[in-house]
Amino acid sequence: MSQALSANPSTQPELPFYRNCLVALLRPSIATYKMLGGQRLGIWQAYKLMFAGSLIGSIIASLGPFGSQLIAQSAFDTLLLAMIPVAALIPVVGLAAFAWCAHTFARLFKGSGSYAALAYTLAAISAPLLIVTSIVDQIPGVRAALLIVYLYWLVQYILAIRAVSSVSWAKAIVAMLLALLLLGVVWLGVAILVGYSGILLP
Repeated sequence: MSQALSANPSTQPELPFYRNCLVALLRPSIATYKMLGGQRLGIWQAYKLMFAGSLIGSIIASLGPFGSQLIAQSAFDTLLLAMIPVAALIPVVGLAAFAWCAHTFARLFKGSGSYAALAYTLAAISAPLLIVTSIVDQIPGVRAALLIVYLYWLVQYILAIRAVSSVSWAKAIVAMLLALLLLGVVWLGVAILVGYSGILLP
């Protein structure tokens, strides 16, 4: 098994982005993610796919505030509307940073694969799940199911790292945890610096 994973995957035919997302969502497996990584798609295609899923998710998440304003017959918040595409960029930045960290740690563990392949595979997983979580979050009484979705999300990330980077289960898990830890430390440091600088706090 380890020898099969260490082999470089052959180039796969490029599929439409929606088919890649459906396959990643409905048929998660090592073989599926090796197929996605083997399409040799560019890094900007990964970013565009992630932005599309994030934008749709942001629009769904904004339906609650917009609906409340319409019911209350208050002024339409154009600032909130303008912030939707800006908010959609945040997951793209998060994906780029996480994929780079996970790829770097996987390479340290003698893994193979490319950053672009891993980023696109993670985007194909994340884009539909961003939409799913936005829908679930709008349904009262079932928001506890978000924890299950997030755990499922992490498991798929481990599968993707193992498939694209051709590393063992243990190395894929460690690479993901180290990537999350590093990003968590960075974000915490940024939050502390912003707080002390008084940019967002009075």
